[in-house]
Amino acid sequence: MENELPFIAHQFAALQHGDCWIGVNFKTALAHIDPAQAAYKKDSGNNSIWQLVNHLIYWRTVTVSRLNGSMDYPPFADFLLPVEVSEVHWKQTLLDFETAYHQLRTAILHFKPEHLHHPSPKEGQSFYELLMGCLQHDAYHLGQVVLLRKQVNSEE
Repeated sequence: MENELPFIAHQFAALQHGDCWIGVNFKTALAHIDPAQAAYKKDSGNNSIWQLVNHLIYWRTVTVSRLNGSMDYPPFADFLLPVEVSEVHWKQTLLDFETAYHQLRTAILHFKPEHLHHPSPKEGQSFYELLMGCLQHDAYHLGQVVLLRKQVNSEE
């Protein structure tokens, strides 16, 4: 069986900052968003761009943990909002997002190809399904970020 891991890593790279088939990547979608725009919520029932980025960091961290054989969850909250809406905190979130991408990419490229279709630590899920689910999850939330960005820009 061919090693699918480089292809999977490439798909994550395309979503992060490459030539993505959906026409936009995270780097482009998050470019020129200021802290106020990132924290904007039309109402309390919706997530902000900032929360979505932190949600992606959270689940990429979970994916890395599972690739390493653990069911541990990150020591920080999902959909986290910053304590303070500031340029410093937003830049740190974007740096953390890029770091989470690199950690995931490294975990994928160091994963043993022969284990890809073995069960992951989550019952009923193979490592392949884990990675495809994470990729789908990222693409879904990228779409939300793009829509929220348009909404924020139209209300300014």
